[in-house]
Amino acid sequence: MNLRKQWLQWHNRLGWYALAGILVWAISGISHPMMAWFGPSAAKFFPPSMTLSQGAVGRLPDLLADPAITADARVIKLVPSAQGALLQITRNERDARSYYRLDEHPGSTAPVTDGDLQQARWLAAYYSGRPTEEIADIQLQTRFDNAYPSVNRLLPVYRVRFAGDDRLTLFVHTETAALASMTDASKTLLQGVFRQLHTFAWLDELEYGRLMLIGLLMLTLAVFATTGLALVFALKSRKITDGKRRYHRWLGYALWLPLLGWSASGFYHLLQSSLVEPVEGLRLGETVVSVELSGDFTWLSELDGRAFNSVSLIAGDGGEPLYRIGLAPEAGTAPGSRNQRFDGRPSEGGALFVNARTGRLLQDYSDRQQAQLLAGRFAGAAVTITDTELVTRYGPDYDFRNKRLPVWRVTVDDGRGTMLFVDPVTGVLVDQSRRIDRSERLSFSLLHKWSHLTPFTGRQVRDVMIVATLMLLLTISALGAILLLGRNKRRRRTAVPGAPVASPVQTPDSAPQPAPANS
Repeated sequence: MNLRKQWLQWHNRLGWYALAGILVWAISGISHPMMAWFGPSAAKFFPPSMTLSQGAVGRLPDLLADPAITADARVIKLVPSAQGALLQITRNERDARSYYRLDEHPGSTAPVTDGDLQQARWLAAYYSGRPTEEIADIQLQTRFDNAYPSVNRLLPVYRVRFAGDDRLTLFVHTETAALASMTDASKTLLQGVFRQLHTFAWLDELEYGRLMLIGLLMLTLAVFATTGLALVFALKSRKITDGKRRYHRWLGYALWLPLLGWSASGFYHLLQSSLVEPVEGLRLGETVVSVELSGDFTWLSELDGRAFNSVSLIAGDGGEPLYRIGLAPEAGTAPGSRNQRFDGRPSEGGALFVNARTGRLLQDYSDRQQAQLLAGRFAGAAVTITDTELVTRYGPDYDFRNKRLPVWRVTVDDGRGTMLFVDPVTGVLVDQSRRIDRSERLSFSLLHKWSHLTPFTGRQVRDVMIVATLMLLLTISALGAILLLGRNKRRRRTAVPGAPVASPVQTPDSAPQPAPANS
């Protein structure tokens, strides 16, 4: 048997299995950009800001001197709220935050009643543009689900649902004052379709079963595409009178590369996520040692009423307590479209540092130094820092799922090429990656998400191109199915004694060409 016949046999044998993979992954793949196109968009992009006066923060040192307030605190900062600036205390990554008023009478250290719940309501109204009176339900969410899948990373969040037929729901992360996600009834449905059909979330409890099933389907698609491509180039160029076969072959020329790219990168992504132990992502920083803090806030007068995102108490070099003042972006820098949230815009306009012990504004200390200090704490003092860079846009190394910009990327020489992404606002390790992680992320970004096209086409046009390609994959699959049905029908006729002689069984020169599928 010659090589072309072998390719033809394998291509035809795998046809129905490949068709199943095409239908599952192409249809669910189309649902992904549809969530961005037709899903709800936020009324505000940047987090809320505040202004401070010396009188407003005069009681802050007394609050921070109280062990009952700062005990086990991992993040300490002033945040804007519906009641003005509040002291926010985060003690761990799972529980609700505590809040304390700055304008209470001296000696009062009682936390704000349901402070985190109130903050979530206010943030939901801020980002949605709807009044708090329209909130129908609010719950603290501590696990992921179809409406809020694990790709969002942040937990716990508050799930805030507004009244109305659209069931607009926001997920807000109060520690960062971030809108973690936003959905409505139609987007939640599409998200469920995508998770169940594209990633086989229904097999999450049987990880190796999911790995084997998806792996077999993806390998089937890869072999199917390879044999189809071989037939495309092995068969002689000739005029094909059958329109279905002709269009099938033409589409095969155009679609073999997207098929191989999607199936190979999807398989690589599956293997990496299932078999490679991930590194720990989000981690809170060190607790600031309780010391007597200065009540001198004259440095506020030097800022001339500038708006702040937050004022956080952090541990500087040697554990020295520092106030980090995150300056809000200048007016007029808000993005023009919701798609820019995927590209990212820094939510800060810079930062200043004040020695909290002396009240002195530090002119010679910056976020770069603090980022390197944090990286040393997380990676260990023995490692050498090889590069430090400010990240102001999302990309393959650090994508929009992290929800924080700007952050600092610090590369350390630990033998694995580890990159640490640290947030100097609160001393949090937001994410980290090794060479093996970045190789897979780059493959997925280029071959699966086509991110390399975004600088040239923009995100919207890129998504349209992906959907158009998926529609063509469904078309070539339908043509391939028709050809396979016809082939099987002819075989059955020739197998019946005395049946009329039908057209000859397909030869390699008349074989259907590949029906690529999205992985």
